[in-house]
Amino acid sequence: MTDGSGRFTGPPFVGALVWLLPAVTLYWVLAGTGVGDGHILRYSAYFTGCVVLPGVLLLRAFAPGRRTWPEDVGIGIVVGLSYELPGWALFTAVGMQQWLVVWPAAVLVVFAAVPRLRRHWRAQNAPRLPLAWGATLSLLMSATLLMYYGSSVSASPVPKYGGNYYQDMLWHLSIVYELGRSVPPQIPQVAGETMQYHWFADAHLASAAQIAGIDPRFVLFRLWFAPIIIGLVLAVAALARQVSGAWWTAPLAVALTVVVQRVAIWEYVGGVGGSPLVFLSPSQSFGTTVSVGAAALLIGALYRGAPRRSWVLVLLVVCVAAGSKPTAVPLLLGGTGLAALFLLARNRRIPWPAVGFGVALVGVMVASMLTVAGSTAGTPLRLFGFLRAVPGYTALTGDTAVPAPGGWIIAGLRDADQQTLTWAIAILVSVVVSRAVVAVSFLGLAQRRTRTDPAQWWLVGALIASMLGFLVVDHPSLGQYYFLGGALPFAGVAAGYVVHGAVTGRRRVARRVIIAGGLLAGAALALAILAFGNSEARPVSPAEITRAVTVPMLLLAAALAVGLLGWLVLRAVRPQVRGLGLALLMCVAVGLALPSRPWSEWRNAADALTGEPRQIPAVPLFTTDEIQAALWLERNAGRYDVVVTNTACLSRQQPRPACDARGYLVSGVGGHRTLMEGWAYTQQSLANQGEGNVGSSLLPSPWPDRVELTRKALTAPTPDLLETLRRDHGVRWVFADKRAHRVVAERTLDRLADRRYTRGQVIVYELRD
Repeated sequence: MTDGSGRFTGPPFVGALVWLLPAVTLYWVLAGTGVGDGHILRYSAYFTGCVVLPGVLLLRAFAPGRRTWPEDVGIGIVVGLSYELPGWALFTAVGMQQWLVVWPAAVLVVFAAVPRLRRHWRAQNAPRLPLAWGATLSLLMSATLLMYYGSSVSASPVPKYGGNYYQDMLWHLSIVYELGRSVPPQIPQVAGETMQYHWFADAHLASAAQIAGIDPRFVLFRLWFAPIIIGLVLAVAALARQVSGAWWTAPLAVALTVVVQRVAIWEYVGGVGGSPLVFLSPSQSFGTTVSVGAAALLIGALYRGAPRRSWVLVLLVVCVAAGSKPTAVPLLLGGTGLAALFLLARNRRIPWPAVGFGVALVGVMVASMLTVAGSTAGTPLRLFGFLRAVPGYTALTGDTAVPAPGGWIIAGLRDADQQTLTWAIAILVSVVVSRAVVAVSFLGLAQRRTRTDPAQWWLVGALIASMLGFLVVDHPSLGQYYFLGGALPFAGVAAGYVVHGAVTGRRRVARRVIIAGGLLAGAALALAILAFGNSEARPVSPAEITRAVTVPMLLLAAALAVGLLGWLVLRAVRPQVRGLGLALLMCVAVGLALPSRPWSEWRNAADALTGEPRQIPAVPLFTTDEIQAALWLERNAGRYDVVVTNTACLSRQQPRPACDARGYLVSGVGGHRTLMEGWAYTQQSLANQGEGNVGSSLLPSPWPDRVELTRKALTAPTPDLLETLRRDHGVRWVFADKRAHRVVAERTLDRLADRRYTRGQVIVYELRD
């Protein structure tokens, strides 16, 4: 079956069948990471009934458009996630978390009961797209699920036995537990103190655990990531087709977003990281997906004729994006601002809708910075802070200082010599070149079709904001890389739009030859330079790093120069090929990124899902006794009980090094508030970053009184001290880990409290009334 243009579309059921592939892949990757069928079914039912369906219905009611059902699902997931959060806040604030399912169910009931709303259960005026659109997107979704679950999720075991668990995941787990208790949340490691952090992603996980009735550990370590991946893939596809109007730009944009992410001409490239999906950072993955949905709704409202009522969803989703990641709103603001400037220059009048929304964005950003956008303390505006992550920086500059506020440029470049400047310039250029997809987006401003569309200017503005944030923000933990990852979907969409603009108006065969030929030529060029332009696979010295970065770029420049010369000769002989060169250049630039993820990564990802279970190290960070004791406490202590524990330090081996205050055994695995546990990620500790040339994770606690109370409770307890802990801090339990501290007043605690659990070197006491 073909449509009016002769493209094969196939019967409707064939188009639906192609989506079985990602469904099967999803089941396989979840089962491969140890998730049982019961959990898969319950989480699928929760996400479908409580996120997707309410989101799609609200989307169709407030922002109708000619979208296919997968596109409705992509943007609907974003709307559903955003709608879920006010309900979570309301039901949690009044202590009725067990009734949270009523919030999404209310939408389903209203849309089923009100006659005028029933039509939204079916897509209205949905376009018939080629079968290739659904088939390529389903393949890309399957590939993304395989790669991320195989490379990241399978390497992170659910806390059950001893082992090494990434401390950030345990910290997020503590927040998920806390968000099931209170609004606004307290710092789980410092009971009673209000938490300042962009915790909206964790609020979604808390809602999922509550409604689905699944252990938060399984939700965080296994289940949440898959639907976020699906949402991002479909949202990027919807945004790409919305912007360009061409179906094939959707799979191209998705591929550039989640499969290929950098130019593959280096065996080693410094400082070019940043991914839109990071399993170990729920806030990044959640925030990026929500931001793409926000962009689709915003562009629809400003430039594609969406009804005025769609602004309700725009504002809701933007507010959720602001509380999900501090890098989200600056990108939206950069896009809105540049597009407004373009409209002002073109129309000679103020674009009030864009200006009004820009003001609203500034207000949302300020409000979020004052309330929920935490982890920004100790983060100055300073040029080129990302260079600290590049191997060779310390050896070349001699800068060993811990990042601290002060200065407009990093210390290693303030009085740099010629060698240092050459190295820095090479790395900076590598960052630009390695983001070839971003560069292609800027080329769109050179062609008439795209440079007259404010949507293209919006995308470019978001990319400019991402690069500025990456270059001028100096986060202690290199959080500026999240600017790059968060903007990558916009780069993919813009690149697809630019390529579409370059080939529009040509015959179908010519379009296919230009696109396929350019992409293949770019990929071949990248592989050739990768093979012949890298003399050192893993350079170490600054000179080797500079050479490893510059030689491939020189070869690339030479190849492009030869191509340009050949093009000028051809144009002189055949004037009718005018405009073809720009189209080929854009396709070649995009093609340079295609082989950036080698086949070995895909093979390793698949092997990780079918390999042997992970072994417990001989000297693990956490023993099985510690994990099991924390799990016992999670099951037996009251929801609001506070625990005194000596597990604040990540490393608890003897003899003890300096305390790395990223220990989250009781607040994370145990799921309970503590008087004082790991304080490294608190705003109070981050604000002291660099004091005495010490990083925030190794600084003393900002609450020395709590540290002293903890020490006394475990080494020299008295009846008055335990009563003070009960009365003033709500302490009900003592978690004594003799592996963490050899000295524990066991006999005294046995006399003053009730020993409730003993396993190995861990004793859990309950204080008496």
